[in-house]
This record gives sequence, structure tokens and C-alpha cells, in this order.
Amino acid sequence: MNLHTNKGARVKRTRWSVLALVITLLTSVVFPSSSVLAATGPVSLSRPTDIEFYTAADGETEMLIADSGNNRVIRATPEGEVLSTIEVDNVTAVTMGNDGLIYAAESGTSLQIHIFNPDGTVSAPPIDLNNKYWMNLGYGVDQRYIRNVIRFKQHNRETIGVTYNETRLVNDETEIKTKFSYNYLDNSGSGSRVNLEKYSSVIPGNNEGGQNMWYTHNNGVFIYPLVSIQNSTDKLADLTLDVVDKRLYVVSENQIMRTGYEGFVYPNTPVLSTWVTGNEAYPIDLSNQIAFEPEGELYMADTARDRIVVFSADGTSARTLGLSQDNTPKPAAGAFSKMVKQGLPVTFTSADFETNYADPEERPMTDIRITSIPDSGKLQLNGVDVVKNQVIPVAELNTLAFVPGSAFTGIKTTFGWQAKNGTVFSDSVDVTIMLRIKGDATGDGVLTPADALLVNKYIKGLITFTPEQIEALDMNDDGVLDAKDSALIMGVYLGINS
Repeated sequence: MNLHTNKGARVKRTRWSVLALVITLLTSVVFPSSSVLAATGPVSLSRPTDIEFYTAADGETEMLIADSGNNRVIRATPEGEVLSTIEVDNVTAVTMGNDGLIYAAESGTSLQIHIFNPDGTVSAPPIDLNNKYWMNLGYGVDQRYIRNVIRFKQHNRETIGVTYNETRLVNDETEIKTKFSYNYLDNSGSGSRVNLEKYSSVIPGNNEGGQNMWYTHNNGVFIYPLVSIQNSTDKLADLTLDVVDKRLYVVSENQIMRTGYEGFVYPNTPVLSTWVTGNEAYPIDLSNQIAFEPEGELYMADTARDRIVVFSADGTSARTLGLSQDNTPKPAAGAFSKMVKQGLPVTFTSADFETNYADPEERPMTDIRITSIPDSGKLQLNGVDVVKNQVIPVAELNTLAFVPGSAFTGIKTTFGWQAKNGTVFSDSVDVTIMLRIKGDATGDGVLTPADALLVNKYIKGLITFTPEQIEALDMNDDGVLDAKDSALIMGVYLGINS
């Protein structure tokens, strides 16, 4: 399956020949240190069941692999560089939605869809499919297995759908039913279901913004509203699209078939023909999932052999994709705080973040990522509002600023950040923006006897404070505003307390 959004004209791949040349030159000139060699390690697969390509926020092509046997989703480049992994029990299908979120399906008893941000953090609670009426789950089922999960539009509304198998024993014989169920993502509407064949798969159609499903069924392919492809001699399974050359690829028995899908008018229909035939080194199983990589190659999740097979653009050769991951230790980022005075903007410098950064290999900090934004006020970069997950180079941090909504909007707010050492990001920590100095009752940005006097007036019942003001003046955070807090304010003024 393939949810890639094309970036324009195709560029013919030369990366592998260039990479081989670079490696040859480097190894003939200099041998890297043992620490450099140890930085990258191989990544093994165990029963990969699904693979998807998509365009990342920076415009680069990435892929997701459901590494079922290792209970994880792998996010990687087409060349096999593992960017991150996400732990998901019994994950069998995965996709990237047009909202930029990762949807990972857990098969079995739990039967749910997990939703993650691209960095692997949880974006929303999982969707429990056992409790969805539109799933039409059968009774007495021994096993449930999700083959595909897709995000698409139905009647211009965001929709989620799953293709799944239900396995049960009937008179001591195994019976498998395959269904496709879908509903609006907000869970409104009545949902819909389609009964399919054992190896059927479903993808969003490449028409009208993908507002229809295209799927294999019986011995054909349904690509509504264009045409239905009949293929009476072969069993058909997973399918994927080349949206540039308008071609459809379908897994069949020990082969992958191909046809064009545009320009046909009934009764003339596309005809599937053999594109690649499996061999002893690279057999093709009906259960294999495929995805078309935008530069022309076709990737296949070879579940039984724990690997990803890559077929060349012309279908004449194949190879096994090697996966590797940079094992560079993560840097550490430290939490820190800044203070607003009288509602004025708070400006940052690169030093604010660099002094709260450490790397075990003493690599310099190259970027930060904003993992959450303040719940009040605005975080801006050179006058433009910062968005969640925005990556900011160190050189631009001097233009980062926090603009408070007002001088008295609560006592504090926070935003999250991660530091990058050029390779990997640290864990996320918070920057705390103190919107009002603790103990500053007057809001002038400093602690003076006037603040202590206002606390004493409150204690005597002469004035009232809002809950936010009480929190700001509760110096010892014991939940009570009393004489102890007044004394602490005076202590700060006199230099006795810090």
C-alpha cells in the first residue's frame, strides 16, 4: 500500500552507485576510529507485515514498517536509515494520515489503533475497535488480524478504515472471513462494511482527493468510479499505486502484476499482466504487503523471511533492504525558567539553551525542537508564531521570544523543548515562563514592602485576591496565604531569603 503524496517530477535514482563510490574512496584513504564505527548498528526485522511510504513535514520521503515480531513500528528512510522506533504490541498494520500522525493497528484481543506524533510520542488515546459498532465483529471468533489501516476522505470528512481477518473453528476446520469496515474519525455516522476475499486489501483511490476505496476482490480490482478490472485466472492480494505514471501493482500467486488505471472507458478495461515473478531467492507470497517508493522501486514486506525486498524500477532485479540505526547516545537537555516583568516580552538567546545542554560525546547542539507550546501567550521566532514540533537551528535562537497575553494571566506557563546533537534529539524538558514573580502582589516585577502590606491587608480581610493572585503570593506553597508568606516577602526584600 502507498499513501505517498508526490512532490513533482521524478528524479532517477543514482544514490546507491554514488554511495558505493564514496565508501570505496573513504576506505582506501582513511580508516575511521572505533567509536565512529560503533555509532551505526544493523537493525533486524521479525515478521514485518506492512510497509508504507509518505512525505514528511520537511518534504523528504520516509517509510513506516510494522515490525510485528518485535512489537514495534520502524520509521526509516528509503535507504534503510532507521530514524526512530515506536513500541506497539502485536502491531500488524501502519499508516501515516494526512494529518501527519502515525496510525498503528494492534491485532488480537486488544484490537485497537494507536495514534502517535511523528517523533513517537502519543498524540491521542488509542481507538478501541472492540467497542465500535461499525466494526461488525463476529461472535465466537478465535483470532482477529488487521491487514490494513487507512486514512481517507468520505464525503469530504476524515475517515478511518481497517481491513481485517476473523478466524474461527467450524466443525474442526479453520474458517477465515475478511472484512473492511470504516467510519468517520469523529465516530459520527453509522459506518459501513464490505465483505472481501481472504487476501483482499484496501487503499484510498487516486481520484477526487482519495474519496473512494480501491480494493482487490474475487479475481479482480475495484477502482470506483473509474472501472473494475477483471482477472479470472489469478488470486489477488495487496495493491499499491504509482501516482506519477498512473500504474497499479497487485500481489498475486508468486508474482506481482501491473496495469495502468487511467483513460479507460467501459467496456474497455485495464488488463493486469505479470511484472515480476518470484524465484528461489525472492519468492512472493500472497500475504506479502507492497508499497511503491516515489523514485520508482517497489518494496515488499517479506513476512515469512524477516526482511524487506526491494524490486528495481524496471522489475529486472531485486535486493534485500539493509536497515541500520545510528546508536549515538542521546544528549541531555535541562529545564530552566525565564521571567516576565510587567507584561514585557521575554527574549531568548542560544546561550539560554546551550548552557542547559550536555552531550556524552561532547557534540555541539545543532537544533532544538519545540515539543509543546505555551497554554497562554505566544512563542514566536522572528515575529512568527512557533508551532508544535517545529525544529529551530541554534543560529536562529536569538530571534526566539515569548510574548505574554497580559501581565496577570496566571502565574506561569511552560513550553517543551528537545536538544539535538546533529544526529539524535534528547528527551523533552520544560522551559517555565514566570508570568508574575512569586510574591509580587503589585505586578511591578520586584518584591517590596508594598507586596507584604497587601498580603497583610488580605489576612485582615480588608481586600480580596483571585485564586491566581493567591497562588502567586503563597511563598511557601502550603496552600494558605498568611503571615508566613508576608515574612518571606520581606525576607527577599531585605536580602535574607533568595
